[in-house]
Amino acid sequence: MADPSEADLARANASVSTLLDGMRLSAHLYAVEPREGRWAVIVECATGSGWQRVELRAGPELLAAINGDAEARATLQAQWRAHLDDCKYD
Repeated sequence: MADPSEADLARANASVSTLLDGMRLSAHLYAVEPREGRWAVIVECATGSGWQRVELRAGPELLAAINGDAEARATLQAQWRAHLDDCKYD
């Protein structure tokens, strides 16, 4: 991934928001940063005993997910859910 533009970062943020909302986490915060040619997605979520912080990675499939690629969306959600196992869900 070349240096992302502000528009790419805005689209990545929108994609992460949509993906996390679709996962139905009960409480979470997130940030998206370009890092090493990929996207770093830092998620803090409520757990049964407090909060946890997890850093996830995504490549071009993150922007594909916001453009309607259902397979990219499902794959990212499955990968992320494995790392967010301890989070509370609605």
